[in-house]
Amino acid sequence: MKKLCLALALLLGLAMAAPSAQAGPVIERILQQKELVVATTGAYPPLTAKTKEGEFIGLDMDIAKALAQSLGVRLKIRQMPFDRLIPAAASGEVDLAIGGISVTPQRNLEVYFAGPYFVSGQTLLATTKVGEGIKGLDDVNQPEFTIAVAKGTTSEQATRQIMRRAKIIATDTMDQALEMVLSGEVKAMVADYPYCAVAVFRNPEAKLGTLQKPFTFEPLGVALPPNDPQWDNLVNNFLFNMEGGGRLNYLKNRWFKSPAWMRLLP
Repeated sequence: MKKLCLALALLLGLAMAAPSAQAGPVIERILQQKELVVATTGAYPPLTAKTKEGEFIGLDMDIAKALAQSLGVRLKIRQMPFDRLIPAAASGEVDLAIGGISVTPQRNLEVYFAGPYFVSGQTLLATTKVGEGIKGLDDVNQPEFTIAVAKGTTSEQATRQIMRRAKIIATDTMDQALEMVLSGEVKAMVADYPYCAVAVFRNPEAKLGTLQKPFTFEPLGVALPPNDPQWDNLVNNFLFNMEGGGRLNYLKNRWFKSPAWMRLLP
């Protein structure tokens, strides 16, 4: 009888300890410290940005806040340059990295990716007057059509590959390319969709517009440490539920359809 009671006690103890023992290292750390540590740049609106008061806002930040809330832990944001995001997630320095990170095979060799939660890509930005004559990329891929792109970017690579016949002018920065569009020096510029969306908001008097759909496919994902499949599964399921429940679409409209949030920026 004593042996039976001892065996039952051991089984009960193992059953009670099982959830903790089965938790992966990232989840276990989050629950123990009651803190979700997130890396972002804070410099890529409307996905991630910093307000005048120093608060992090944007679509990606809303996702991080909602995830922390669902886990019942506080959110700690660590700001760092873009080229530090993947290494920080890969090393486990942070629990996740988010901030307009495109899912690529090279990056996937270093980290897990949850998502994608948003599909970005390269698009064309021009005045609505110029845009009236653009029905498709064939109208742009002409020798007389001038396009500005920031040199050394994926925008330049895509433009030179897809619009080979157009006259392409490389600038030092995307802002310089935008200035050329605003001044009429070029007919259009090519940049990633989030940048173009913000440019439309910031220059209402210029009556700018973009293509309805980006002409490249660049899915954005949440970068996670590669040593915890359960954490990857949890974040993927969280994003799936946000998408299915309509919350993710609501947030996309909030940040990409209305410029109201821009008054919060410095």
